[in-house]
Amino acid sequence: MSDKRNQIKEYFEAPKPSFPTKALLIGIVVLIIGIAIGEAVTIIIGLLLGAGIIIFPILSYNKAKQRFEARPSDRQMDAWLIEDFQHIIDKDALDKLGLDKDELIKDSLVIPGPVFWSVNGINTDEVVRRLGNDNYFRYSVWNVEVFLFTQNYLANYGCTYNWLRNTSVNEHTNEFFYKDVVSVKTATESSAYTLKDGKRMEHSQTFQLNLSGDQVTVVTNDENLKTSSEMISQVDKAVQSIRTMLREKKA
Repeated sequence: MSDKRNQIKEYFEAPKPSFPTKALLIGIVVLIIGIAIGEAVTIIIGLLLGAGIIIFPILSYNKAKQRFEARPSDRQMDAWLIEDFQHIIDKDALDKLGLDKDELIKDSLVIPGPVFWSVNGINTDEVVRRLGNDNYFRYSVWNVEVFLFTQNYLANYGCTYNWLRNTSVNEHTNEFFYKDVVSVKTATESSAYTLKDGKRMEHSQTFQLNLSGDQVTVVTNDENLKTSSEMISQVDKAVQSIRTMLREKKA
């Protein structure tokens, strides 16, 4: 596994350390009791026990603190995720759709949606998230829809992406003629997902590509998902870009 992938896993897995206040207080009490008794043996025993109770938890805390602080920053995680999405566009989407880059007439777009519920093909233990310093969650699993623009049609590749393993499952492809695209938008809709922490998503923000008799939908955010602003901006830019392309093709 690459160093980058190990660091991504560490971002999600490294426990946030808690200062051992209780152990510190117990150690101080033991020291005081040993000294208060006043006998040489009890003083020595009290000093040894008290020091041990204090020192070892603090050493353990310092080690955990160093591990936690060595994780990648929120900004680095966002940059790596966009980088890996780009690889999905450049490799997986083109391969699955049987397209070459020279067939594309515009930059391809990705619509990411965080996943925090059980998904077929992915170990539930690997569906995790972490609250960043900016108070937004970063997610290990994403629903991804990629749109590629050819001269005559809009190509679509989708998958569920396990970021920890850099693997994709539940892949699908489709092709839509521009004239069949009715609208593209973001909307707030009722939803019934139950998250891993037991909370329910009831009114979620979604990306919708509406077609004649079909629809591509991705849940992009919810008050219980708190997706990072970087990912939301990706969705907003994609919607505007698709709208512009549709206007040009339908003009």
